[in-house]
This record gives sequence, C-alpha cells and structure tokens, in this order.
Amino acid sequence: MRFSGDSTWLIRSGDGGTFPLFVREALGISTPTADAIPRLVPPVPRLTDVLCPPELVEDWDRWWRGCTSAGSSREPVGLPEILHEAYAEWGAFTAPDNTCRRDDVRRGFSDSVQELMADLERELGHRPIFELEVLQIPVEGQFWQRLRRDKVLASEELLASRNVIAPLESVIRDLVR
Repeated sequence: MRFSGDSTWLIRSGDGGTFPLFVREALGISTPTADAIPRLVPPVPRLTDVLCPPELVEDWDRWWRGCTSAGSSREPVGLPEILHEAYAEWGAFTAPDNTCRRDDVRRGFSDSVQELMADLERELGHRPIFELEVLQIPVEGQFWQRLRRDKVLASEELLASRNVIAPLESVIRDLVR
C-alpha cells in the first residue's frame, strides 16, 4: 500500500518478517532480538516434533535483520521444510476474519496518515518532503520499533489505532528536518 500526497511525500506500507517470526514461535527460538518482538496473532502452535538445529537458532537474528532491512533474506541453514507447510496452514493472511482485519488496519492507518499530513502541511505552510517505509506485522499489542531513520516496524493493532499518530509524527518530523 502506498500513501502519497503529491510527489513530495511517500509512505509505503507492507508486510515484513512474518515468516521468521512464525519460525521463532513454532520452534521456540529465543535470542535477545527474537524476544524483543511480541508474539504473533493468531497464536502459532509450537511444533514439538520438529528438530531445531543449533545453526538455525544461531542464524535467526541475521535472517530477521535481512528480512526487515531488505525485504527478504537467505533462510537459515537447517530450516525444516515442514515449516513452510505449517506457515501456509497457519492462515494469518488467508483466513476471512484475518483478511477483514487487515483491510480494517489499512483503512485506519490511511485515515491517521491523511489527518497527520493535513496538520503538518498547515503547520509548515508547504507539503513535507520525505519517504517512509512501515512494515506491518501481526503481533500482540501496540508495538512500534524504528529499524532505520526511514523505516519502522509496527503492529497491526497500533496501525489500526489513533495511537499510531504520535510515533508516526515523531518519525516524520525527524525526516523532514
């Protein structure tokens, strides 16, 4: 999804890193980076009958950083193939209830963006110039994490809420200075 005023500002919103988070939960991977991100919604069943090679745990942080910075990354060595099947069955993106929820998230976020941009344009006296990428993830609670100056990670719950305006405004003000 893209939100743009005229050609002066652009906010791209898309999914990012959900499969690595699914793997984290299905296999019970715990690292400081993995533990800093809330649990996925809907909950992921733990796959107790799948062997989690130590190399996969050691490589998970690199994989996560690659997925959230570049959009994709080489999967860790030893990733059990069954995880791809389990991810497809999980249904977070295909179940009708979840599809409706994601549409509601996008509408709510779009409304918040338009309101914020109108306020900023009035305050500045011109359209701000910036680009921002928002990675939307289906995790518990109202979660926000700045990945780079022009890229953030946000939970669907936060994006659907008016509470997104404060962190979004903070990042945008930093980008337009």
